[in-house]
Amino acid sequence: MCSQREWFEELKPSSGTVSCAAKSSLLEVTGIGLIRGRLNNGQEIVLTNVLFIPELNGNLISVKQIQKAGYSVLFKDNKAIVKGKSKTFVLCELNSKGQYVSDFVPTVSNTFVAETEEAELWHRRLGHSGNYALRKLGLPTIDSFCENCVLAKQSAEPIGKGNRRRESAPMQMIHSDLCGPVEPATLSGERYVLTFVDDYSRFCEVRLIKKKSDIAVEFKKFLKV
Repeated sequence: MCSQREWFEELKPSSGTVSCAAKSSLLEVTGIGLIRGRLNNGQEIVLTNVLFIPELNGNLISVKQIQKAGYSVLFKDNKAIVKGKSKTFVLCELNSKGQYVSDFVPTVSNTFVAETEEAELWHRRLGHSGNYALRKLGLPTIDSFCENCVLAKQSAEPIGKGNRRRESAPMQMIHSDLCGPVEPATLSGERYVLTFVDDYSRFCEVRLIKKKSDIAVEFKKFLKV
């Protein structure tokens, strides 16, 4: 069982669930495929019928599945030794936490890298469209994390109305904001955007100014509107 999509050299859709001791609920299987890699001792390994489980915390190798493939597994001297008809190798060793851990290093598929780059390119070209829209257009979908999409979906905390009341007549309270300096400047040299909003009527006026010291002058002009 594997949670890393990029490890798969071949992957086809699959469905189902598996239970995990570390999780109280069932984990969803979304695919099944082949992973190729090697151990630090140089032994090449091909793992077949590997379940793709994105929510799995870590990756697991089933002793039962190894035995079904025609190999035997011997646990000796804190090592898991795999024996076949033509080869014998140490698959994993016992660590200080009492877990058998393998130094297996996957060979990341060039096909996956190319597909991922193409999918991310179309995702950006189409304004960060979701996988549903990409599938409808016959384009590859993305599995990678898109920070811009996450940030765009965030919402600010609502501002409570509290006990604040709006003014009862125009020009009793003016809200103002300043944006800038903006690059490039306008043709006439303005680099700041100044806004005035009347609290009562919500009348709004936007003015362009060249420097911050022009704010007072523009405010006096606004009061005469």
